[in-house]
Amino acid sequence: FENMLEARIFDLYDDPMPSRTNLEGYCGETAATLIQLAAMVLDPVAAPGFAELAGRAGCAQAITGLLLLLPLHRRRGQCFVPADILAAAGTTPEEFVKEEGGAAAERAVAAMIALAREHLNAFEKGAAALPVSLRPAFLPLALTRGYLDRTETGRSPLSATATLSILRRHWLLLRHAMRGWRPL
Repeated sequence: FENMLEARIFDLYDDPMPSRTNLEGYCGETAATLIQLAAMVLDPVAAPGFAELAGRAGCAQAITGLLLLLPLHRRRGQCFVPADILAAAGTTPEEFVKEEGGAAAERAVAAMIALAREHLNAFEKGAAALPVSLRPAFLPLALTRGYLDRTETGRSPLSATATLSILRRHWLLLRHAMRGWRPL
């Protein structure tokens, strides 16, 4: 819990995220920690065996959340997109925040979506083994794929937040609460 609080200090400042590794560490200490803590409360015996899965889940959820909050972060002058991803896309944190990135900013967002999908796919690969007792801890992941799909197909996430209808959100949550992450 202390590590999570320490990681959240980053949220208070306008420093750019240095690298993908730093971003994954941030996600691991924030979102993944909450999932793991919830799992430990639900089933202290089974939870340790799913710590790696919690890490993947936390990264997928947190990166998706950062994508959803992109317009807000940019208005605040914050850049959670790692500097190495921005450089590979052809922009800088300063240009990205000031909305001067253009096509390079769009490439950086596409790279972030791909990173979130990479973690989500790794989570889903192992999620079928989740015991029913731990399923509620991972339930927020039920919305992640829907938000990523909407982020890719909707308006640019640089200027608009992707949304899912209330009915869609409830359906996804109910389906995963009942069935878990088994293939349809």
